[in-house]
Order: sequence, then structure tokens, then C-alpha cells
Amino acid sequence: MKIVRLFILLIISSNAFSQSFVNYSRSNSPLPDDQCHWITIDSQHRKWFCTEYGLAMFDDSVWTVYTTLNSGLTDNSIKQLVFDASGIAWISTQNGGVCTFDGTSWNSFTVSNSGICSDHVRSVNIDPNGNKWICTSNGLSFFDDVSWLTYNITNSGIPVNHISTMVFENDTVRWLATINGGLSKMTNDSFYTYSVSNAFLPDNSILGLIRDTNSFLWLACPSGGLVRGFGSNFYNFNINTSGIPTDGLTSVTIDSLQNLYIGSYDFGLIKKSGQYFNYWSTANSLMPDDIVYCSAVEQTGIIWAGTASHGVVRFDENSWLNINSAGIRNKISVFPVPCMDRLNIVSEKNIQRIEIFDVTGKRHSCSNESIDRHNYFIDTSLLSPGIYFLKIYTFEGIIEKIITKE
Repeated sequence: MKIVRLFILLIISSNAFSQSFVNYSRSNSPLPDDQCHWITIDSQHRKWFCTEYGLAMFDDSVWTVYTTLNSGLTDNSIKQLVFDASGIAWISTQNGGVCTFDGTSWNSFTVSNSGICSDHVRSVNIDPNGNKWICTSNGLSFFDDVSWLTYNITNSGIPVNHISTMVFENDTVRWLATINGGLSKMTNDSFYTYSVSNAFLPDNSILGLIRDTNSFLWLACPSGGLVRGFGSNFYNFNINTSGIPTDGLTSVTIDSLQNLYIGSYDFGLIKKSGQYFNYWSTANSLMPDDIVYCSAVEQTGIIWAGTASHGVVRFDENSWLNINSAGIRNKISVFPVPCMDRLNIVSEKNIQRIEIFDVTGKRHSCSNESIDRHNYFIDTSLLSPGIYFLKIYTFEGIIEKIITKE
């Protein structure tokens, strides 16, 4: 009887895993390149992947690929894509300026045919009034659909010409993330810059910048970790001050619950939920690449991650099972299994929190009591008999255990 139960557990575990974690690459899909710089999810829930060799759109069934050979794209190296209020896509390219696409017609803005200040575009950002702010390697270009204006180090107080991205506080206050120039606050046409020298920022380069619903700024730095900013005050989440596993970050995005998803150079995709950090890398999961350039979260909670050399990854966090090293797994004991009304958890590692899911991926609320960060007691009396997945969050990763309730 025990052998049959073990067999069933393995089958369910494998099926749950394969259904909730999918890797799309050139080898198994029409994705045009395995290096993905940016992911955008549109109002129709279609995914747009900006890759090193073309733009791909995926509606969960059909792929459509755009390159310079079959569209109005001026360059195949796509860096970012954003939609305006009319549903027109504004596409940033490495060497071809900005392209627009309304679903039928293409247009482009380059140095040769417009007032844009560079053909090397990192991002297009659209303010509440519909104006386009184009971040380039040679300054910041403003476009109101009629006229152009450029800010650079020769005609303004902008700290450097290389701008990565920006966010808007209101109609007059904007925040600019730069490469080697710190974080610049633009109020009307005036600039004030926060940097390593005057604001204790850990890094003068910022690759990702967002603003949450509480008006906090979040900065992803390539060598300085994660920074939270409010006004002129900044706090650094790094490997010495928090549970974040690395200081080498590439991007940051946010979901509707204000959870942060952070790309990294060496620990895959990192999630910050409240004060807790978790991550998915090649060491503790089926993430195919430790370098994650970007991420996006659907309204349903499905997470998409773009990697440096292994395409894009889709997974459902609520039903996804981590594969952890035996070393970490063996340092946590869960008993008795099967359980009745109570489950004991003893760990050599500090436990952050514990979650229980059934085989459908539904999370169940179970009261728990902790003697300390190493010993927990879970009340399982309200669980129906069956198979459950236990997720134990520690600072070293997430440990998965399969349990049964009788």
C-alpha cells in the first residue's frame, strides 16, 4: 500500500510541475531569439517579447513574429515596447530609433527623419498626458506627437546623456534612471541628481525603475542591489542588509498586490513580498538561466520571465513546485506523514513562512504556532483527507514537501 501511495505522489507532483512551468525558446517555439530584453502584456492579454532578433507576439495559442524582413521594423534588436492610450505600440530598438505599430501600419522615428536625439533607444515612457519621453544613449527626447525637444548635458542639468528609463510622479515631476549618472529628479525643466556621492546610493547606474501605489520608488542596480526611495531618502536592500540573494540586478516590475519581481545576473528571478525575498534560479528550480533580464505578471498571477540565453519562462507561482538541493531539503524535518490534526516542522534554517497547497494549486489557510524560527506546529484539522504540497520559505530558498492528510 505504501508503494502505491508513493507512485501516486510522484505522478501528481510531475504533472503539477509540467503544467505550471513552461520554457519557450528557439528550439521549441517560433520565438525568434533566445535573448529576451523585455516583456509587455497588452489589454487583450497577449504577450509581446522583445528579443535580440525580432519581436514576437503570443496569445497563448498562436505566435506572430515581426522582423525587418516582414514588417516596418528598422532594427531586429528590440529593447522595449509600450502601448499608448490608443493601443499603438511604441517599440525601442538598439540602432533603429523608435518604431510604431497600430496592428496594421508601421512608422518609424530615427535621427534621419525626426528630432529624436539618437537611434540607440533604451525605452519609451508615456506620461499621463500622452507625451512620449524617449530615453536614449545620447540624451532624453520629448515628443508630443507634433514637435520634438531634447535634454542633454549641453543644454540642461541632466547629469549624463545615457538614460535607461523614467517614471512620472505628476505632470511636473519626473524621475530619470541613468547609466553612471545616478537618479535624477526633473521638476519642470530643472534637474536635481542623487548619486553615490551625495545621497548614499549604492550604484550610479540604474537599470530598472518603478513607482508603487505608496509613492515609493524602486531602483534595480547592476552592482548595488535594490533601492527604495521616498523624497530624498533612500534605503538599500543588499546581501548584507536583507534576504536578497545578490546585488547584481537587471530589472524590477510590480504586480497588483505590490509584490516586486526582480531580474538578476546570477540568481534568476527574485520576488520581494513584504519583507521576504525568494528566488527561482537554476540551482533551486527549473529556471533554465540564472540571468533574467525582465519579467511581467498577468492579472491571473501567471509570471513571465525573459532570460539572457534560454528564451522566456512561464510559470504559475501558486502551483509551482521548487526543486531544491538535497543539502537544504535534508535540513528540514516534517512529521508525522501522513498526518491527522497536527504537523510538526523542525528546521536547521530560519523559517520565514509556510504555505500549504492542494493538488489543484489552491492555497489553504492553516493556523500555525512557532516556538522559534526553527520549530513550527501546523493545525491541519480543517484539511480534507488527501495530498498537499508544503512550501517552506527560508532565506536560502523554498523547500517543497509532499504531505498526506488522513
